[in-house]
Amino acid sequence: MTTDLKIGLFKKFVRYNRIMFALLIFLALFVRGSGLTKSNFTLFYYVATGLLMLIIDEIIFSNSIKKIELNNGKVPTLIMRIRTVLFILMLSLGSVFAEIPGVFLVCIFFECMYLVLQDIIFSDIFNSFSNEFRLVGTMGVASFILFFLQYRHDVEGAWFIVFVVASVIVLLLLYVIYEVYFATVKDMDDNYNKLYFKNTDLMAENEKLVEFREKVEKVNSEINYQKINLTKANSDLENSNTESRSLIEVMKYFSASFDVPKNVHIMIENIMNIKKAGAVGFYIDKDIYMNDDPLIDVISVNEVSANIIKQDILNIYNLIVNRNSTEPLILCENYDFKYPFLSGGNICNAVAFPAYENENVYGVMVVSSSKYEFFQNGYSFYESSVMDFTSALISDRLYLKTEEMAKKDGLTKIFNRIYYNQFYPELMDEVLATGEKLTVAMMDIDHFKSVNDTYGHLAGDEVIKMVASVDAKYAKKYNGKAVRFGGEEFLLILKGIGVDEAYNILDEMHKEIIDTVVEFEDLKIQVNVSMGLASYPETCNEIGEVVDKSDQALYYSKEHGRGRITIDGREEE
Repeated sequence: MTTDLKIGLFKKFVRYNRIMFALLIFLALFVRGSGLTKSNFTLFYYVATGLLMLIIDEIIFSNSIKKIELNNGKVPTLIMRIRTVLFILMLSLGSVFAEIPGVFLVCIFFECMYLVLQDIIFSDIFNSFSNEFRLVGTMGVASFILFFLQYRHDVEGAWFIVFVVASVIVLLLLYVIYEVYFATVKDMDDNYNKLYFKNTDLMAENEKLVEFREKVEKVNSEINYQKINLTKANSDLENSNTESRSLIEVMKYFSASFDVPKNVHIMIENIMNIKKAGAVGFYIDKDIYMNDDPLIDVISVNEVSANIIKQDILNIYNLIVNRNSTEPLILCENYDFKYPFLSGGNICNAVAFPAYENENVYGVMVVSSSKYEFFQNGYSFYESSVMDFTSALISDRLYLKTEEMAKKDGLTKIFNRIYYNQFYPELMDEVLATGEKLTVAMMDIDHFKSVNDTYGHLAGDEVIKMVASVDAKYAKKYNGKAVRFGGEEFLLILKGIGVDEAYNILDEMHKEIIDTVVEFEDLKIQVNVSMGLASYPETCNEIGEVVDKSDQALYYSKEHGRGRITIDGREEE
C-alpha cells in the first residue's frame, strides 16, 4: 500500500469514524428517549464513550498521518492495535453493568467489527499468529461480554450450544476475512514485485536510452550553440564593420569642415543612425573653440526625451567634472536610475560619455534609449566617436584661432580693417538681395592724443580696449559687427536696423562709455566719443556710400563740439 493511499484512507476513515461515533451517541440518546431502556447509566456511558473515542481518534489519526508522511508510509501499528483493543473493550463493557436493548447491542457489535476491519486494513504484517490471536481473541472477548453476559439468564439447555456455535461462526468469519484480505494483499504484492522487476529492467533500458538521447541532445545543443555563436560573431563583425565605416566617413567630414557645431550634429546624427538610440545630446563648455557660450545639440526620436536631456545635460556635465574621472558614467541601467536625472521620458538606459582633452573634461555626450540592455555590446563605439571628435576639435580650434588672429585686432579683439574689407562687400550684396536696412555708426575717441600725451601709450591702449569692448558688447547684443577701423576709430555695423533704432542704441552706448572709468595703475581716466550715423536706404540712396556718410557725420560731430551723435542728413537737428 503506497504512502498516498494510506494517507487517503486515513483521511477517509477520519470522516467515517466521526459518523460512526456520532451514530453511537445518537442511538444512546434514542434508546433512552424512546423508552427501549430506562437505564440512565446506558445513556451516559455510551454518550461519554462516543465522545471519548471521537477525541482519541482525532488525536491518533492526525498524528498518524504526520508520521506516515515522515516515515515514508509506515503506519504506527502499535498505537493502532492499542486503539482497536481499547475501543472494542470500551464498547462491550457497557453491557456488563446494565441491560442493553437488543437492537442497540447489535449496533455496538457491528461497530466493534468495523474497528477490527480498520485494524486489518492498516496491518503491515500478515500471516502473523499474534495478529490473528489478538484480533480473534479481542472480538471473542467482546462477543462473550456483549451476548453471553448480557443474555446468560435467558439461555438455557440446548440454546446455550446455539449461542456458542454462533460465537464460533462469528470468530471464524472474522478469521476468514483476515485470511482473504491477507491472500489478496499477498497476491497484489507478488504482482507488484513482478511488475517492479520488469519495470526496473525497463527503467534501466530507458535510462540507457535517456543517456543516449542526452548525449545526442548535448551534441545538437553544442552544434546549435556554435551556430548561434557563429551567427552572433558574423552579426557583431558586420556591425563592427558598419560602425568603423561610419566613423571613417564622419572623420572625413571632420577633416573637411572647421564648423564645430556642424561637426557635433553630424557625429550625434551618425550615432542615432547606427545605434538606433532614443536620444543623443552633446554639451561643450564655453571658451573651448572660440565659443563665448556653451553649445548644446540634441537629436531625439521624440520631443520629450530631447527636452529632458537639454534640461539635465549641464548638471550631468558638472557631475562628471566634479567626479574627476573620464570613464563613462551610467545614469540609468534597465530603468534603475543611479542619479536624479532624465526621469519622466520612458528612458530605460542612459550613459554619459565624458569629452576630454589631456584628462581635462570639456564636454559630455549623453546617449539614452527605451530599449532593455541597450548597451550590452559595450561603449567602444560611443567612446571612439567622442575621441574622434576631440581630435577634430583640436585641429578646428587651431584653425579657428589662426583665423581669429587674422580677423581680429590684436589689441581690442574685435574685427580688424583687413577682415572688414573682406566681409563688408559680401554684406552689401546680401542686403541688396534681401532688401533689408544697413546702418553704420562710426565713432572716434575725443582728444585721444592728449590721453596718450598725458597718461602714456599704455594707458591709451586701455582706453581703446574699453571703447572696443563696449562696441563689441552692442554688436553682439544686436547681431551686428564691431570693427576697429583706424587707430582710435571704430565701426558698429547693424543689419536690419533703421536710423531711429540705431540712434537709441548709440545713445545708450555713448552713455555707457562716458560712465566707464578706465583704471590704469593708479590713474582713473574718463573719456568721451564722437559718433556719426548713416543708413541705407534711409539717409543714403547708394549702399556703397553708407560708410563715407557715417564718416562725414562723425566729422560734423567733432567739428561741432565733440561728444555728440550726428545722423547723416540731420546735422542741423
